[in-house]
Amino acid sequence: MAGPEQEAVALLSGSRTGPVLAAALAPAGSAVQRWTLRRVHHRPGAGVSAVYDVVALTGARRAAEVVCVSTADPPGRSTDGVTRIRHEGVDLVAWPHPHDPWLPGLAWASSPGAVGRDVFASTVPAELTEVSYRPTRRAVLRAVHESEVRYLKVLRQDRAAALHARHRMLLGAGLPVPAPVEDPVRDVVVLRQLPGAPLAASVREDGAAALRPEHVLTLLDALPAAALGLPARASWTDRVLDYGHAAAVALPEERARIERLAAAVDAARRATDPGPVVPVHGDLYESNLLVGPGDSGAFGPVTGLLDVDAVGPGHRVDDLACLVAHLAVLPTVHDRYGHAPAAAQRLLAGFDAAVDPAALRVRCAGVALSLVAGARRSGGPPDRARRRLEIAERFLSNSS
Repeated sequence: MAGPEQEAVALLSGSRTGPVLAAALAPAGSAVQRWTLRRVHHRPGAGVSAVYDVVALTGARRAAEVVCVSTADPPGRSTDGVTRIRHEGVDLVAWPHPHDPWLPGLAWASSPGAVGRDVFASTVPAELTEVSYRPTRRAVLRAVHESEVRYLKVLRQDRAAALHARHRMLLGAGLPVPAPVEDPVRDVVVLRQLPGAPLAASVREDGAAALRPEHVLTLLDALPAAALGLPARASWTDRVLDYGHAAAVALPEERARIERLAAAVDAARRATDPGPVVPVHGDLYESNLLVGPGDSGAFGPVTGLLDVDAVGPGHRVDDLACLVAHLAVLPTVHDRYGHAPAAAQRLLAGFDAAVDPAALRVRCAGVALSLVAGARRSGGPPDRARRRLEIAERFLSNSS
C-alpha cells in the first residue's frame, strides 16, 4: 500500500536531500551550506512535495533561499528554472521559490515592487508576508501598502477567473466573503481585507462562546442555489481510504490500526444518511471563519468566510463535520487550545438537530483521520499524530 509514495515521503522528510537541493541551486552558481526542512506535503495519488530553507553560498556571499522539491511532473512544456534529478531511485523536480512551475503568478506576487506597482499603483514597494504555500497547488500572500491591505491568492494557470466569479456570486448572495479587487492579475486573485480575526483566536480565549450552532447553520443556508451548478468535489470523508493511506505512510508503526479505522469509517460512511445535496463550503474550519467581538446579525460574530475555492454541491454534514473535527484536534497543535474540545462538543450537539447524528460523527472521524498525516510531517512528535488518530477512533465509536 505504501510503495513509492512512502519512499518519497521518507526521502524528502529525512537527511538525505542535500544533493537534490544542491542540484536545484547549481544553475545559479550557488552551493548549499546548510538546510532545514520546513514541511512535507503528501497528496495521495497526486505526489509528494517539500519545502526547504537553505543557506546558500555564491562565492563569498551568503544568502537565504527557499527550495521546493516534488515528485509531481510539471505542467505543459515549461521547464524554466526546474531541475530534474533521480535521487535514491526517486524521480524528483526541484526549483527555487517563488518559481513554482505550477503557479505562474507566484513570482509576480512575491515581488514587493511589482505588487506595489500593479496592485497599489505606487512606486513604493509593498510589504509582503507569506500566509500559506502548498507547492504545486496554491499560495496566499498578505500585501500591505501604507494603510491598505490586500490578500493575493495565487492559483494554477487559468483558474483565477473562476474563483473571481465565485467571490462575486457569494457577495451577491450576502455572504461575508472577501471582495475581489478588479480582475485577476497573472493568475492571481487580489482580495480586500475583511474585519475580524480567525476563529482559532476566539477558541483559545473562551472556546468561541459567542459562536452558536445556529450561526454556522444560517451562514451555510445563505450559500446560493447557483452553487449547485459548480463542479462537485469529494469530501474529506469520501476520500477516507486515501487519507488513511497518507496517515499510514506518515505513521507506519500504526499502519494496521489506521487501515482498520479507514475501512471502518468508509463502511460507516456508506451505511449512514448524508442528507440531500445542497450548496456547501467544502473546507469549513476555524482558519476559514473570521469572527469579531460583537454580533453582526444572523451570522452572529462571524465577519468573514474565507477560502471559497471548494464551494459547490455536496452534503451539509460534511461541512459541519469538518468544523467540529478541526476544533477537536486543536489541542494537538498547542496546549493553549484547552477550550477547543468543549467548543467542538457544543457545536456537535447543536448540529445534531440539522443532520443525522450518526452520519455527523462518522464524517468527523474521517476528517480527524485526514489530519493525522499532517501532524507528523509538520515536525510534530509521533504522539501528536497518535492523539489525532485516537480522536478519530472516538468519533467513530460514538456514531453507533
